[in-house]
Amino acid sequence: MRIAPLLVAVSLTSSLALSACGGGDDDSSSTTTGPTVPGQIDTGLDPVELPDEFPSEVPLPTGLVILDAPVLSGGTIELYEVTGWHEGDPVEVATDYLDELERIGYEVVSRTETPNNLFFIAQNDDWFVSAGFFPDPIRLEGTSVGITVGPAGDASSG
Repeated sequence: MRIAPLLVAVSLTSSLALSACGGGDDDSSSTTTGPTVPGQIDTGLDPVELPDEFPSEVPLPTGLVILDAPVLSGGTIELYEVTGWHEGDPVEVATDYLDELERIGYEVVSRTETPNNLFFIAQNDDWFVSAGFFPDPIRLEGTSVGITVGPAGDASSG
C-alpha cells in the first residue's frame, strides 16, 4: 500500500488546525484578572508567494491570503503545504472551494463538517488536496486555512 503520504497530508492539516487553535484549549472561555501583554501574537497578514513548483493545475480558494507555502520533501515525493487566511465564513469558503474542485474533476474521498469547520480530502487522477477550514483563533475573525497538495499516485493504494 502507498497510502502513507495521504495520511501524512491529513496529519499535517490536522496538526495545523490544532496548533492554530492552541492544541484544543479554548482560551476564549477563560477569565483573566490581570492585563494582557500586547504584541505577543502577530495578527498582521504578511502574504507570501506560492513556490514556482506548486502545481498550476491545482486551484486554491478565491480570495485566500497565502501566509506560508513550504515545499515538504520526503524521499521521492514533494508535498505542498499552504496556510492562509480568508475573510469569509469557514464552512462557506470551504464549500465554495470543494465545489470548484469537484467541478474540475476531483472526487471527495473524506469529509468532516461541524457548524464552524470543514475538513476534506479530494483527489483526481493527478493530485490529492487535503484541506481544513476553521475560525481564525488568532485574529478572531475570518477563516484559517490549511491545504496540503501531493501526487495522487502516492496517495492511493496499489
